[in-house]
Amino acid sequence: MISVAVHGAEGRMGVLLTELVRGAEDCDLVGRVTEPGTDRDGLIGQDRMAAELPAGCVIIDFSLAPALDGLLEAARALMSPLVIGTTGFSEAQEEALAAYAEEFLVVRASNFSIGIPALGMLIKLLARTLPGEFDAEQVETHHVTKLDRPSGTARSLATEYAAVRGGDPVPTHSQRLGGVIGEHTWTFSDREETLVLTHRAHSRQAFTRGVLPAVRFVHGHAPGLFGLTDVLQELGGR
Repeated sequence: MISVAVHGAEGRMGVLLTELVRGAEDCDLVGRVTEPGTDRDGLIGQDRMAAELPAGCVIIDFSLAPALDGLLEAARALMSPLVIGTTGFSEAQEEALAAYAEEFLVVRASNFSIGIPALGMLIKLLARTLPGEFDAEQVETHHVTKLDRPSGTARSLATEYAAVRGGDPVPTHSQRLGGVIGEHTWTFSDREETLVLTHRAHSRQAFTRGVLPAVRFVHGHAPGLFGLTDVLQELGGR
């Protein structure tokens, strides 16, 4: 059995991930972690992680960027691999996470749906193959309560495209409408043709589909910083 703790367990995604881990036959939920100082309803405060979680457990983190520093401190004491879906880290936090991955395995993705890595592979292919006359723009749409603009997923996709294509950053437009779960649309066009790619999440569960494959990937794997594409290519989506 793989020992797993959920960090950020009180959030909307944390609740879904808790149930996901509980329902997995090969996983044992060993802790639900929330903000420091908490001691109620079976929750563990972040400040008590190192004392209460088993060494080496896999920690799933879907929380907020300010929580990263405390998470890395506790995870290092536990020698735990990490599965991270949190976005919005500062430059210093990015460096701290990269340093952590030199010692322990980290799988990090801005979106743990299965379709987003596929979309990323497609836009990188188009970045390599479309003639220079083609321009690209991205539109991302989410529910009205989502705070970040653009989404972490949109930023990651734009970065992936630019790393292959070069040139100016891809214009990205953000919409916050109703209860839209999540949609990312890329349009590529020149004067003769237009190509449109869209990923649309039908439920929040879509954003958890790659989490268990990532947990299985980090369990017993060598240290390093990996993405969801690495996981899916090795495990075939198990």
